[in-house]
Amino acid sequence: MRKLKIIEHISLDGVIQMTSGPEDDFPYGDWTAPYRSPAGLQIVNEMYGKTCDLLFGRRTYDLLASFWPKAPKSPMADRLNAATKYVVTHRPESLEWGPFEAIESDIVDSVRRIKAKKGPDLIVAGSSTLISVLLDHGLADEVVLLVNPIALGKGKRFFEGGSLPRGFALGSSMALPSGILVNIYKLIPTLAEEAISNAKLEREFEIAREVQERLFPQTFPNVAGVEMAAHCRPAHAVGGDYYDLIDIRDGSLAEAEHAPGENISSSSGRTAHGCDRLGIAIGDISGKGMSAALLMASLHASLRGQVLSGAGGLGTDLGTKMANVNRLLYDASDSNRYATFFYAELDCASRTLHYVNGGHNPPAVLRKEDGAWRVFRLGDGGPVIGLLAGAVYKEQILHLHPGDILLAFTDGISEAMNAAEDEWGEDRMIAEAQAHADLNAAELLQRLFRAADAFAAGAPQHDDMTLVVLRISV
Repeated sequence: MRKLKIIEHISLDGVIQMTSGPEDDFPYGDWTAPYRSPAGLQIVNEMYGKTCDLLFGRRTYDLLASFWPKAPKSPMADRLNAATKYVVTHRPESLEWGPFEAIESDIVDSVRRIKAKKGPDLIVAGSSTLISVLLDHGLADEVVLLVNPIALGKGKRFFEGGSLPRGFALGSSMALPSGILVNIYKLIPTLAEEAISNAKLEREFEIAREVQERLFPQTFPNVAGVEMAAHCRPAHAVGGDYYDLIDIRDGSLAEAEHAPGENISSSSGRTAHGCDRLGIAIGDISGKGMSAALLMASLHASLRGQVLSGAGGLGTDLGTKMANVNRLLYDASDSNRYATFFYAELDCASRTLHYVNGGHNPPAVLRKEDGAWRVFRLGDGGPVIGLLAGAVYKEQILHLHPGDILLAFTDGISEAMNAAEDEWGEDRMIAEAQAHADLNAAELLQRLFRAADAFAAGAPQHDDMTLVVLRISV
């Protein structure tokens, strides 16, 4: 692959002097000629090499085409007139200074194709907009800046930020007798590859985030007498928290019956649909980043597979389902990866909650009796999932009453920290829920997130924050 070299003249203050044509009276369109010594001219000639091809924007091409075809015979004139000129233009029919090849669209792909051809190095001179595109896409291999001993004060600057993009390092510098400073910057492959790799990784994380968002329920079951809301706010591009709300009828997954909502979602139970069971899941994958996100996807698939295939009745197979999910996750992950996980099925008719807790923060059921709050913590069941192949899980039961509020959460929200590293804590979260128990599920969920954020007072979110709220209507 041939190299692409950018050669540009700038002033001490980084400005490119633009010329408009022969009327500017610059020899061959070169505004720096008055500052160049014979030694300087020789160095510039050497920069172009014995042979070269040229890459231009249309304006630069037109400017140089007005000078070089009629220039006195010289090594530079012979070299430029013989070079193939690749010209970015929408008017290829008017090109005359040849040989040439027009680039009408897809500049980046076209330059990659040209670089892949056999031939001499490509030289880019002038065409500042084109140079920006080349640098942004990592297509330049070397940048030569000739800094002239004048300050223009105004005009187009070669770099908006005043410096070359990441990936270039100063290879050499020399001062000519006329005062022109020649700085040659080389593309460092490791830095360039790192920049390209980081850009690619960012895109992969963005795709993973979009996929992960689709794994959360896009619609919520519409269960008579049950309000529900849930939200996951990842700390980074992708997260390791998981929640699900599953409409189960006769052991199968049913379609939700209302329109898709946002990630913060709610169903108030306006229309009954004959729900058999409501599956409620929440989990927290160990670790962070892409590996946690992949394990979260595996957990989602494992659980839904068990729900789809489960033919047993309520209360007879929840421990077995959890054991099966544990085994599937164990087989799909490294030995040091696991998840805390809580799964429950609510009998929609009797309001009996059957649940198994696999090492997760115990969800809280808030119940008001005789004017006082009673809190049930759903903490029994078995170990974390995915860590022990043969782990055993035991189902637990709690009957829910009208007015009960179920809070299922990950430690990212209960352990929200302020700048002093004080934790919000489960007690504050529960007290906040009790103080606003008259709100519907969606309003209460948003209230708890706001309270956690207010406590953190702007401190960075250090962990994924996930909350599921169920409210049994009176």
